[in-house]
Amino acid sequence: MITIHAWFSAQTALRSGSAVFRKPSGGTVNVTRTDDDLQSKGSNYNDDIYLGPVVRREDGGCIVETRRVPSITG
Repeated sequence: MITIHAWFSAQTALRSGSAVFRKPSGGTVNVTRTDDDLQSKGSNYNDDIYLGPVVRREDGGCIVETRRVPSITG
């Protein structure tokens, strides 16, 4: 099982949605971006939080594909 690095940004999730990935420990996390490179630059938002390693999509790590949750107004 190969892992990649994952981050979450609330602002990105509100705008574009998030996916659910499996962590190597078996837990799950909401993710807005992944990358093989830990030092990769993501969104320009300051709320980008590093979540640690997750299982790659190709290895069955993505449980729920990226989707945007409807807001109060639609």
